[in-house]
Formats: sequence, C-alpha cells, structure tokens
Amino acid sequence: MATQRLTKQRKAITEALTSQDNFRSAQEIHALVSSNGETIGLSTVYRNLTEMFEARDVDMIIGTDGESQYRLCSNDHHHHLTCTKCGLAIEITGEALEIWAKQVGIDNGFTEIAHTLEITGVCRSCKKN
Repeated sequence: MATQRLTKQRKAITEALTSQDNFRSAQEIHALVSSNGETIGLSTVYRNLTEMFEARDVDMIIGTDGESQYRLCSNDHHHHLTCTKCGLAIEITGEALEIWAKQVGIDNGFTEIAHTLEITGVCRSCKKN
C-alpha cells in the first residue's frame, strides 16, 4: 500500500469499510460514515475513495448498474466473484488464469502485462430466494 496522510475523513471511510464484506457504492459508504456520526461530504468520500483505489488501499469494481463500488481487500493479487443480487464478494485466485493472461500478452509482443477479472453471478443464498 502506498503511504498517504491519514486524515480524519480517510480514517472514517476506512472504519466504515472495515465493517463491510461486500462492495459498496460511494453513496452507501457516505451513508455508513454519516451513520457513525461523522460529518463528511459526498464529494469528499468520492475523492478519498479514488485516492485510496489509486494507492491500492481499496479494490473497485463496476457494478451491474455501471456504478463504481469499493471494498477493502487483501494486498495479494486476486479477483472477485460477486453476487449480482446481494453483492456478496469472494476473493478468488487462479493460477491457470495468471499463466494464460501472461502468455496472451507475450504472444502479442506485450511487456509489463497486467489484467483484471471480475466474475459475477447469483450466489446460493439468493438463488434459494
């Protein structure tokens, strides 16, 4: 993680995200922070989340509605399996995917290869309902 100044707002956002297992929109995070008694503007939440994403302090996915959603995650390279109904997010890894992505880049003359992968579906709990 990159070193950043820990402002009161960033601390409040981090604390709100710590209590969440699923990805949340900036508006949902703003509501969580506000419900904890903090006074913070929505634009401040957006700005901090952007900075936290750039510093790799949070992960971001684009939800099915096209909105960015955020979550604190591990520092290791991983991907997400996310439920489109309830937002359940599971960190996953896959050696075969890593090898394939690297090979596709090499086969096409690329270097400094990176990739992202988000898998979505409906979790067991939501399928039962």
